[in-house]
Amino acid sequence: MKAKTYFIVQYNDRYGNGDDKMFECIVENKTAFNNWLKEHNQERRGMGAQSEKKEEFNLIPVNLFINP
Repeated sequence: MKAKTYFIVQYNDRYGNGDDKMFECIVENKTAFNNWLKEHNQERRGMGAQSEKKEEFNLIPVNLFINP
């Protein structure tokens, strides 16, 4: 069985009270996270919201097992 590691992107509510933690998406690697964050912030700015920073997210590794 083959395994590949992906990352769950979790908003960690660092600047709040910690009650608003949530899973945002799953990315393939840290470069994909940076690309997602850039796109995510463009959407937020389009709605009049402030950009979010990397430290506001946790990357949680998870293995996906695939049968050959």
